[in-house]
Amino acid sequence: MKNTHRIILGLNGLAIMAFCVAAQAQISFSSGSNVASWNGTPVYTSIASASLSGASTGQGDPTITGTYGLMAETFTPSSSFTLGSFDILLGVNNITSPTYTIDLYNLGPSGSVSASSSSATYNPNTPLPATLTLDFSDTVTFSASASGPVQGTFSLPSQDQVTLAANEEYALEIWTPTADGSSGITWYRNAGTPADPGGQMFTSADAVNDARATLAGNGQAGGAPRIGALALYAVPEPMTTALLGLGLAGAFSLRRRKS
Repeated sequence: MKNTHRIILGLNGLAIMAFCVAAQAQISFSSGSNVASWNGTPVYTSIASASLSGASTGQGDPTITGTYGLMAETFTPSSSFTLGSFDILLGVNNITSPTYTIDLYNLGPSGSVSASSSSATYNPNTPLPATLTLDFSDTVTFSASASGPVQGTFSLPSQDQVTLAANEEYALEIWTPTADGSSGITWYRNAGTPADPGGQMFTSADAVNDARATLAGNGQAGGAPRIGALALYAVPEPMTTALLGLGLAGAFSLRRRKS
């Protein structure tokens, strides 16, 4: 039986290796200093580029009482697209436990969770309510701290590139390990009137067992709902990727002819 497995690997080695790499992939993270406008062309933003510099109030987890605390942002896309990456304005302060968990939940049709009430809640704990779906759960490793606001880009592996539906409400959560404490990472939020009527920030002191409450509901915001700085990006369209591949192939062929 072992020899049979070796023969199969020999015939299909490249495909099997590619599958293994994809299966082991996790969300990758990179950061830059640009906090004046969003990088690239996002499909959705909680705060417009013109107002991004106004997201200057750091917001960490509440005091963590479980294995993880969390920060979250709800959002409602106005059009359908496949999510390839997202940017958050944040600071990475502690990396004692550099592996964080990132979850995306589908909360249901637009308005499932109030974006105007400071007492709004949602509860993704197992078993999930029928109207709440886990779209993906993955991890991200922070290799270095970057205190102060940076525009962090989280790129999703192929298995996490889910299609988001128009007028559907979602919650993006980052779970902070207890070892890093409530200031392990800080999201930056706008200090004034929320700019996004389709979403607001939520937190929990125990991500595994507690329902999510708004910053105001947890006594963190001191008032109205707060909006975190979040941008969502679509994966490249297949035609764009194909044209890029043809262009590279043509350039390679031309180079071989010249040589």
